[in-house]
Amino acid sequence: MKISNIIRLAGVALFAITVAACSSSSTTTARDMGGDLGGAALSALAYSPNGGGFAYKSTYVNPAEFNTWATKYKSQIETALNALPIGYKLQITGHTDSTGPRDGDGMRKGNVWYSTERARAVHDALVAQGIPKDKIIYKGIANDEPLPAVPSNDQMNRRVTFKVVKQ
Repeated sequence: MKISNIIRLAGVALFAITVAACSSSSTTTARDMGGDLGGAALSALAYSPNGGGFAYKSTYVNPAEFNTWATKYKSQIETALNALPIGYKLQITGHTDSTGPRDGDGMRKGNVWYSTERARAVHDALVAQGIPKDKIIYKGIANDEPLPAVPSNDQMNRRVTFKVVKQ
């Protein structure tokens, strides 16, 4: 079994635990959930084209591949969104590897732009799948959160992750 599949399965299990914990009380706060309402569990749930990361400088989300991914995880995302207390949203976070500049230099777009566009593309794809637009946001963070034990310039770092944030 591929390591990416193991990570996804662990993320799904942690996600289900988070949903159950969030469902138990309508007054759950970030403090009650260890500070982030299960954001750590949701970060294990990631979208990475073909399980290997976005191509260099790519922000393209293949509709057929994303549909397959969304079919697996849409109901879990919806369940989590319905369990969120007022004032919290699911943040779709775009990432890059460390290749290239963080910010554009006038001639080239930087990693912040690519990561934001990846997150926006997944956001838009989820909205097209029926996920309520008012419960999700997106943000690009460049290469600020590389995968552990993966070189910072590795393609696997070009991904989109999910976490619950207070608004």
